[in-house]
Amino acid sequence: MMVSDRKDLKISKNRLEALVDGIFAFAMTLLVTGLVIPHFSKTEAEAKLLISIAELRSEFISFLVAFFVLASFWHLHNRQFYYVRKIDSGTMRITLLILVCVVLMPFTTYTSGAYSNVQVAVGIFHANMFGLGVFFLVHWRHLTQNPNITSAEISSRDASLGMWRALIIPVVSVLGFLFSFVSPSLSTATYLLIIPCVAILKRLS
Repeated sequence: MMVSDRKDLKISKNRLEALVDGIFAFAMTLLVTGLVIPHFSKTEAEAKLLISIAELRSEFISFLVAFFVLASFWHLHNRQFYYVRKIDSGTMRITLLILVCVVLMPFTTYTSGAYSNVQVAVGIFHANMFGLGVFFLVHWRHLTQNPNITSAEISSRDASLGMWRALIIPVVSVLGFLFSFVSPSLSTATYLLIIPCVAILKRLS
């Protein structure tokens, strides 16, 4: 088993959790800024407003997917941080990489919604999801391999379940990316696979 030789940064676990919670909340709020309708006069609005809202269906879908996935990641972060006793440099670096991916979500969500039929635009969204998922996977491995920074021993069963839990979105995002070459606009539907995967792991835990 690897033991971390990284320095304890003397940073409070609660401070880092507060930073993560704030950035997740901010990013999830910013997602809605991609839902923009043109300005209409009162007379024009009566005729065109519902049509304009309906034309945002791709943006709405991207918004809902991104919001749901970010909420899932926030929950996963809380589950992983339950075991953290102290913050070392490895935990800090991985957490900052996670947050970089989180703050990119509003941009990639808007891009994939506005250009839902363009593979590159949708591919960037899937790549963002993949990076976020991979860094969570790396974070969990870091915790399981370095018991000196955890508050309780992580059993082999919990370590395995946590690894499978962290693998869900990287795998789904790869499937979404591959499917985007066939149908970019429908590729975000692959994230619906998260629901049965989480349900199965919940029954096993």
